[in-house]
Amino acid sequence: MKFNALRYLILPWFVLFCSIIAALILDGTVIHFLPFVYKYDLVLIGAGVALCLYFNFRTLTKAGIWLAYNLPVHLRTNPWWWFARAGIAIAFAYLIYGMGTADWAPVVWQAAVIPVVSMICLFTAIRSLLGPVLVWCSKVAFSRISAFVLSWPIFLLVPVVALFLGRTIATAYRESRPDFAFTQRAENTAYTEQASREEVTPTSLSIAAVSNVAKDLKQAADADRSCHDKSKLIQRTLTPQGDADAVFWAIKAVSCAEIKSVVGLPKLAEIMLKHPNSTVRAAAISQMLQFGIPNVKQIGYLLVKRITEKEPLPVIEASSLVMLKLGDEERAWVGKRLTNLLDTPKTSALASKILVSELKKEDVVTKFVANNLTEDSPEKDLAISMVCSLPAKARQFSEEQINVIVASLKTGDPQDPAVKALVCLGPMGFRVLQKEIFTPQRTDKSLAARAFATVEWQDSQSVLETASSCIHDQDDRVRAWCSQALGQSGASAIPNILKLLQSDDQTLKAVATRALSFFDDPAAKDRLMEERTKNSGWMANKKNLEWARAIDQALVNMEVSQH
Repeated sequence: MKFNALRYLILPWFVLFCSIIAALILDGTVIHFLPFVYKYDLVLIGAGVALCLYFNFRTLTKAGIWLAYNLPVHLRTNPWWWFARAGIAIAFAYLIYGMGTADWAPVVWQAAVIPVVSMICLFTAIRSLLGPVLVWCSKVAFSRISAFVLSWPIFLLVPVVALFLGRTIATAYRESRPDFAFTQRAENTAYTEQASREEVTPTSLSIAAVSNVAKDLKQAADADRSCHDKSKLIQRTLTPQGDADAVFWAIKAVSCAEIKSVVGLPKLAEIMLKHPNSTVRAAAISQMLQFGIPNVKQIGYLLVKRITEKEPLPVIEASSLVMLKLGDEERAWVGKRLTNLLDTPKTSALASKILVSELKKEDVVTKFVANNLTEDSPEKDLAISMVCSLPAKARQFSEEQINVIVASLKTGDPQDPAVKALVCLGPMGFRVLQKEIFTPQRTDKSLAARAFATVEWQDSQSVLETASSCIHDQDDRVRAWCSQALGQSGASAIPNILKLLQSDDQTLKAVATRALSFFDDPAAKDRLMEERTKNSGWMANKKNLEWARAIDQALVNMEVSQH
């Protein structure tokens, strides 16, 4: 049959091209498809390709030997112009795309210019390549099969380009609408934050009830009423060989079960001595006072033996706190034991804390700290770990002692004992860190910058001034930590951050972007929203969008922190 085979070969692929782009635009803008669409998206596209190939086969079957009908006569003798036209179309599309990556190119270039030009160039190139193929196939045997086999690799460009252009348009649309992008990202980030928080919920102070027995006992322990009916179950469960969760909640349920001391106290003592889980042992010790101070005094010798470096910290703490309530003699025993533990790395911080807060023996801890806070002391790290346990009036150290603390910085994170000590020193500690950032003498300035950035200082104005200065440091690590501190300074840092964003210096722009990633002060939300809107929209260029993305991240942080 004589008809324009080339046109009908291209037509189904054009429909597929438009369908893919329309689906991607709709998904990225106003609607969301059912979950199975996302799961089997490539399968659906493959089905569309198969359907197009079917229509192509039907077209070639109808055309028969008239494959090249309606094609120019000169194409039979000189097809090179058609190949050249295909090359020109591809090169022009690439040129337009390259121009779209320039800093001056607005969003509308990605949303409209690139897709329209690419579509025209794509089908121009396909037509220019397919014409010579049909002419050649019309001259050989098995012309229809040859045309079908040679054409489908050319047509496979259609779904590939459609996927790329559809995603480009959807992305450009999101970038042009700050409210839309902000809402989407805030929802996703909030979900991620919530999931993250659920995963890292600490359980060290308790034990989750997993077994049915543990759940039953937990319900009894948490209920604000008598659980006398559970007494037998509690007594059976109070054994050193029991599962940690069941034994833990049996201990917690002792207070509501009205168990006699002659039964309950020996069981708790046995658990204290023999159970492998330190949390369970500490819980057993803490619960002993339920049976009265006189009865607990009778096993005081067992409790005091738990205050030793060989025991886990929860057991030491629980034993000390219970012993302190038994009487003056027991308090004296605890004081001696804890004083002996001051020079042990494992127990020094806990011992100093109890000595100061419970026994009011700050003089003992102060003396230990003063004697060991020197460069050549082998126990200076222990002394540093005790600084925060001292009352504020006792934290008066010489410049040399403070320098010892600074020189002991190891990681610079909030868990570093030296960082904790500097924070507890207040303004004095801040000034020392500030000095080390700009003129390091005792430690690496990047460590000082990290310590400066990862803790919350009370003097916000000094933090802002310091961060605004040290972001210009030559050391990348120092700039990174100072930019974090700048972002954490809140609304007062907004003018400085926006000024950095507008700089032509890529390093300073990176600093501002990082600062905004740590920004979560709701007081500046309106100002940030205004800047976000100003730097978005269809006519926003690459530079504007960089600002908008950075500001958007700060807005997301604020949204998450408020929820």
